[in-house]
Amino acid sequence: MRFLRLIGAVVSIGSFLFCSFILLQNPYTHSSVEQDVMISFAIMYLVPVMAGLYASISGKPKLLLVCSIWALPLSLYCLATPGVFKLLVIAPILQLIVGIRMFKNTRIKE
Repeated sequence: MRFLRLIGAVVSIGSFLFCSFILLQNPYTHSSVEQDVMISFAIMYLVPVMAGLYASISGKPKLLLVCSIWALPLSLYCLATPGVFKLLVIAPILQLIVGIRMFKNTRIKE
């Protein structure tokens, strides 16, 4: 169970840093990201990823599943785009896998 928590925490922190870097230093344009794009990414991706960090550390698999499903639509949209943006789908999928494994482990112990 500790290994799953560690994986969930590392995935959350890594995807937060990666998404922040992409938003602040867009490799395809030299202009800054518009305010509405920043707010949309924050609500649809960064908030669930950080909530997933809390869920991973505290061992709450249901919250981790909700967070991964919350971030998945934007991630799937980014998957259809060219370039580095398609890598944003990795974190919600890994969070979903970790959440399912954690949920199965807690059900076995009961």
